[in-house]
Amino acid sequence: MSTYSIRDLERITSTRAHTIRIWEQRYGLLEPERTDTNIRFYNDDHVKKLLNVCTLLNRGMKISHISQLTNVQIREEIDRIIAESLHTDQHVEAWINQAVIAIAAYDAPTFHRMFADAVQRLGIVATYERILYPLLVRTGLMWTKDALLPAQEHFLSNLIRQKLFAAIDALPVPEAGEQQWLLFLHEGEEHEIGLLFAYYLLVRAGRHAVYLGSRVPYADLQAAASDITPTHIYTFFVANQPEHRAQELLGQLAQDFPNCRICFSGGVDRPDNTPHISQIESIEQMFEIIGTDAGHTHS
Repeated sequence: MSTYSIRDLERITSTRAHTIRIWEQRYGLLEPERTDTNIRFYNDDHVKKLLNVCTLLNRGMKISHISQLTNVQIREEIDRIIAESLHTDQHVEAWINQAVIAIAAYDAPTFHRMFADAVQRLGIVATYERILYPLLVRTGLMWTKDALLPAQEHFLSNLIRQKLFAAIDALPVPEAGEQQWLLFLHEGEEHEIGLLFAYYLLVRAGRHAVYLGSRVPYADLQAAASDITPTHIYTFFVANQPEHRAQELLGQLAQDFPNCRICFSGGVDRPDNTPHISQIESIEQMFEIIGTDAGHTHS
């Protein structure tokens, strides 16, 4: 069983440490354990309970009432919420909280069941945008500075990769057209969920794309580009790295592929005086560049 500090709980549940302490003192909501040196710490059960409490608070239930519920009663309330529609932000938040619990317990069957339900209700694009992306942010996998639970993060990443590959395999293979996309991550980048989802959108929209994956040496990218002559090259910046290195890579791409549209996503600035470099910050922007109304014609 994993152990957590109160700061860990703060990050996982988006609840201030000061608030958690008040709930402990006033309502006896959690009973932290202590080390031999009297330092307080928490376990997986504490995390699960606190996530469930946050879900009920988001549904309008008062903390004074929640604190009087048994664990069984809390679970029954959560099951009722999950059984309802996902089309409101509160339901989505409940889904994310339960997914975090499943991930912490390495509970793949529960995650698969919840994912299938979300896709059935929302479609895979909305599931990624409204559920998976916030879930990735919550667990510290993407666009965050520190990885809180590396093992759970890798577990989640592989689950989502499986889902995206299955979704891609279910699509018809696009024929070559005016657009030829080349997708890659540079040698220092391994978080490929965002790029893999972009690949799904391209194939879904009928665009021909070549997916090289993560940690691609620049020489290999050049070799692939010389063979397929891409019209678009797309990469992501997720891992922490100095800003100047991302700028250098984008500058190198712009110089080496002057007739190609260079696209990127991630928390770096677009270089100046490079009109053929585009920063993609949303699914809508992706659809605009793809040049199709695919975002409105499929679920």
